[in-house]
Amino acid sequence: MDAQDTAGARIATFRRLRGMSQRELAQKAAISLSLLSKVETGNRPATPAVISATARELKIDIAQITGQPFAPDTPTDAQVHEHVAVLRRELAAYNLPPTAEGQPRSIEDLTADVAKLANLRHGVNLLKLGEHLPKTLEALRFAAHAYEGSIREQVYGLLAEGYAAAGQLAYKMGYIDLSALTTDRYEWAAERSGDPLCVHIGDYLRAGELMMAGDTASAAALMDASLGRLEPHLGGRGSNWQSKWAVWGNLHLKAALVAARSGRGDAELSAWQYYEQAKTAADEIGEDRDDYRLYFGPTNVRIWAVSLAVELCDDAGAIGKAEDVHLPSSAPSERRSHHWIDLARAHVWRNDPGNALQCLYEARDIAPQHARFHPQVRETAQQVARMERQTTGTLRSFASWLGMND
Repeated sequence: MDAQDTAGARIATFRRLRGMSQRELAQKAAISLSLLSKVETGNRPATPAVISATARELKIDIAQITGQPFAPDTPTDAQVHEHVAVLRRELAAYNLPPTAEGQPRSIEDLTADVAKLANLRHGVNLLKLGEHLPKTLEALRFAAHAYEGSIREQVYGLLAEGYAAAGQLAYKMGYIDLSALTTDRYEWAAERSGDPLCVHIGDYLRAGELMMAGDTASAAALMDASLGRLEPHLGGRGSNWQSKWAVWGNLHLKAALVAARSGRGDAELSAWQYYEQAKTAADEIGEDRDDYRLYFGPTNVRIWAVSLAVELCDDAGAIGKAEDVHLPSSAPSERRSHHWIDLARAHVWRNDPGNALQCLYEARDIAPQHARFHPQVRETAQQVARMERQTTGTLRSFASWLGMND
């Protein structure tokens, strides 16, 4: 595998182009000099926190560090990229009346279409998701101009879900600019949906965009403000009480991730405090749910415990917490695959390439397209190759499947 085809090597290249020393970049990005040195030389994989913090200080997009979007290596890859181009055009026309004539589809049919998008999104079937997204969004746009009153509000709620699915496609394919655009579109639709919880999900998505841009302070402030608005509405057992708790719990999980990536001195303490609030919400609900297409409940909270430990570079903690994770087949493939990707990262930090590679294969078996386009899978595979004294056929096979050079 090409030693220059890593995030660390790209960070080093851009740093030199900016005329910055390692010490200067480390200080500005609030990461340790030792970690930055190891990342640049390939002795440590670049974490999302390191990538976003260095991208911010180098004044570049994180995609320039991750190397995304990855060049298509198969006909299927090429097809997904083609669907992204079509999707971009539909997102540009978001508020225009459609040129087609005829009657809008029924709200029942539109609901079924959006549910199909959600299933494809949770299953990380990017090819099918990219195929169905543009025409579904166009049909929703048509309906938003045709219907009135409460039906129109329902359409806008469905449109917001469609934009969230589009954001997942764009993000997982590495089109970071397009992902940010879908968040704008989500917020626009959510404001017209008449659903306050939908607006809170917009805050959740916006915090993710801010975090990727390295602005964890603004992301943290947004999460705290959103939580403050929602908390007074948690009492009682109304018709949607579980949905409120699920959204509240998901906001705490995002706040925990923001804290973990902040680089602050109290990052670890703050992250786990937010996590405990999310766990309280999951215990209150008592089951796994899929409100607003954000899977939440006891299972996902345990998956997040491993993720947060990895983000905090606590490999032993992550591996220990993984013992409490039991992944039911009913859990979305994306979440199950993500768990194994995180666990692979923990094993790399433990200098255990064998278990790391085994975890990567688990992730691939569950959601192949998720693993194929995930930048941390590539970073981890590169690190496994560096750690192994002699590259095994299993590793070569996996690297070849990823489309990585020998």
